[in-house]
Parts: sequence; structure tokens; C-alpha cells
Amino acid sequence: MDPTTLPQPSPPQQQAPPANLQALPPTVASPAQQIQYKVQLLLHINSILIARVIQIHSNAAAPNASQEIAQHLKRVHSNLQCISQINQGVWNAKPSILDAPTLDSPAPKPTGQSAKEILAKLYLLLNRLFEIW
Repeated sequence: MDPTTLPQPSPPQQQAPPANLQALPPTVASPAQQIQYKVQLLLHINSILIARVIQIHSNAAAPNASQEIAQHLKRVHSNLQCISQINQGVWNAKPSILDAPTLDSPAPKPTGQSAKEILAKLYLLLNRLFEIW
């Protein structure tokens, strides 16, 4: 068989993106979306901090339990103050504590990640979010 007579592959055809992809919003969030995302992130962090406080409190025999509870509750309070300021119209408000708590007592790993790892990642996201927006 002559190589010049072999069928040539056709060039790839460009397909239009599905209609639902064309309806997606732009990647830049509106100011209202930015505020909503900040508040949601702060509330999510607070829910993890409060769950951690409950867990530490139920295991009161852990060393430094009262100090660890205090440091978690300070962050919850800081986050709630920031949410309050945002709701009062101070759009550039930031939490007064932007670092993740140090965790001394061991925590169970229900999802494969420890509370320390999850909080560290969320606080990193929080810092970046408040830097950009």
C-alpha cells in the first residue's frame, strides 16, 4: 500500500462550549459576593473552633485545656466582631486575630485531616482573602 494513499486524519473540530458554561458568572466577585464569602468563611471557622472547644471541654483532663479553650474563644470573638463590623457597613473590616490557633491536645481525625491542619488551611485562606478583598 502506498503511504500517500492512506487516509489522512481530519483536523480536530472546534466545539462550542455547552450553553450552561456560557451562563457562568465572571471570575471576579461583586462586592456583595465578596462580603458574603468573607462572612461565610468566618462563620465556618467559628463552627470548627466551637466544635473544638466542646471537644476539649469534654476531655478536661487534657493538659492546658483551659488555655486552649481561651485561645479558641478569643478567635471566635474576634471573628464575630469582624462580622458585626461588616454588617454595620465597614466593608474593609478584618478580624483582629489572623493566625491559626496552636493546638496542644490531640484531636480525632474523622476526615483524615486533623483540626490543626484544617484550621491552618482556613486561616491561610482567610489571610489571603482579606489581603485581596
